[in-house]
Amino acid sequence: MKNYYFILGLTTTAQEYEIKQAYRKLALQFHPDRNPSKEAAAIFIEINEAYEILSDPQKKFQYDQLLLGSSNPIPHRDPRYRPRPPGSYSSTSKKREILEFMQANLAYALTASRIALLFSAVLIADYTLPPEKTKREVINLDLKRELRGDRTIQLQLEDGETVNLNPKTALEFRQGSQITIYTSKIFSVPMILENERTHFKTKVLLSIYGNFSFVPLVLLITSLLGTFYWKGTEFRFNLGVVNFFLVLLSFFFLKIHNF
Repeated sequence: MKNYYFILGLTTTAQEYEIKQAYRKLALQFHPDRNPSKEAAAIFIEINEAYEILSDPQKKFQYDQLLLGSSNPIPHRDPRYRPRPPGSYSSTSKKREILEFMQANLAYALTASRIALLFSAVLIADYTLPPEKTKREVINLDLKRELRGDRTIQLQLEDGETVNLNPKTALEFRQGSQITIYTSKIFSVPMILENERTHFKTKVLLSIYGNFSFVPLVLLITSLLGTFYWKGTEFRFNLGVVNFFLVLLSFFFLKIHNF
């Protein structure tokens, strides 16, 4: 048997005005026009059902007697209705608990989306601003990586920094050659290498602005949706979680060119 008091978040001693207040609050939260999720629709039906019983003095009295162990059944509005076995509403209750948790923590998810949007704007600025130029000497090429089947060759520079390149382009930067490194303005991410003698240029693929450029793009899209899309608690909360982990992933990829 359903516990209508539990559905409305009330005790069995709730007064008529408390029942109305609880119903209005939950109806606003889970009304299909305000909350388009499928779970909210199911919860809204139960809220209306609970209010229909508890707001009617006679039905409420019969229901209270039933809770106390009376054998008098409550007439259901649908004559075809058959009571469900105990525990059949557990999944709905769990979904409701999850939705309530999302609603209670939605502000944190929105904050995560806004921070992600700001961070994606910084990444875009870092990529588009004129790069810094520094000169380095190639100390060594780790050709053993290619023999091991790795898809990149590591250039070891004089300051101890390492940069991973495609095996074909890495051979353009031989040991002892002078190169110019174009790094991003804000995060100093290597973007382009240039051989000063041959003027051969190549992009640094293993970086957040190379092979992993999809991360900032995805972050920009999801953060925009999480910040400006105002429908659906579940959707916006999940976007906030996704944006939080994408920001962490972006920080990781900002340093991956050194591996």
